[in-house]
Amino acid sequence: MIVCIEGINGSGKTTLAHTLARRWPHGNAQAIDPVLHTGFGATVRTAIMTTEALTADAETLAFASARLHTAAVLAADRCPPAHQLIVLERWAGAVTAYGTVAGASPFLLRALEGALAGALPVDVPVLLDVPGDVAEERLRGLGTRNRFETQGPGYLERVRRHYLTWASIRQVPVINGQQATLTAAEQVTGLIEAWAAATGAAPRTDAQENA
Repeated sequence: MIVCIEGINGSGKTTLAHTLARRWPHGNAQAIDPVLHTGFGATVRTAIMTTEALTADAETLAFASARLHTAAVLAADRCPPAHQLIVLERWAGAVTAYGTVAGASPFLLRALEGALAGALPVDVPVLLDVPGDVAEERLRGLGTRNRFETQGPGYLERVRRHYLTWASIRQVPVINGQQATLTAAEQVTGLIEAWAAATGAAPRTDAQENA
């Protein structure tokens, strides 16, 4: 089962992803940043952060390539069965929201979103939503910030608005990122349970799997 937590920098998605993985009772679980999950992705991210005058299309393609490589790695591992959980920290929504604000081609963004959805279908996507000024306040407490985290609350709010538009069009549930992490985790767990009931993919315990 694959869950994806989308959201702007400072929304709390990393904390929520790891909380969900720790609370998963049915088998193996892990939280993954799909850009940093492979050595290739980490190298690409470093290049993005250090290269000057990178065009919006090139930057968006680079981020998407890192995610697609992670999809290939997970596919090679046969992807997780229903009793296992992978929580992704952003996937196609990030490419669309951040790419739109950067000025990437809409045609490119649609193609990349389709490619990502085809390479690794997400079972339960959610958007963890916080206003840009709240995210900025949280990010100020970090020791080191990347260049996307230093562009101010206005930038974060623009990305947030595109995220909300993306979620509305695709009927992705939006969760309040200003509430307690455990409360948000319970809400996502409810969405997982609803998806499992609707698809007949109810998670099984290891004992059931081995019976």
